[in-house]
Amino acid sequence: MANVMDMKIPGKGSIKKEQYETVHCLLLPLNKEIALLPNASVAEIIPFTEPESPGDAPEWLVGKLNWRDRRIPLVMFESASDGEAGKIHKNCRIAVLNTLNGNSQLPYIGIVTQGLPSLQIVRQNNIQFSDNPATSRQAVKAYINLNGTAAIVPDIDELEARLTRLHT
Repeated sequence: MANVMDMKIPGKGSIKKEQYETVHCLLLPLNKEIALLPNASVAEIIPFTEPESPGDAPEWLVGKLNWRDRRIPLVMFESASDGEAGKIHKNCRIAVLNTLNGNSQLPYIGIVTQGLPSLQIVRQNNIQFSDNPATSRQAVKAYINLNGTAAIVPDIDELEARLTRLHT
């Protein structure tokens, strides 16, 4: 059985310690790149709705929005990861992500996407990890090539920790 999620990421360790033959993922279009996340980490994709202003907050925190009777932080991932942020437009969506650490105060994070995601099945033979330290950025766990498509793996733990420090 392939060990897709236990693959070593240069300088970062393993993604996960369980074995899977395939992992169902979503490719989320960002401004100038694509994010790859396991399907299970995405709670829902929703149409963009204008969030409540974040007040005095970093530019990567777009605001807070109401989702399923919860107020969740909305993040522009590109800004949070030192990339080039896109503009918010009518085709934007919000990917509501499950946080990973059981934090009852921050169980979800929304990130702005530049369109609809696409489903992707990841196998050990169709993914390669890049170890280029020159492109190392905050909130990016890995750089990958998936079937010839360059993508990033967001570090949801880091985003969660940064939001927790802001008391959002």
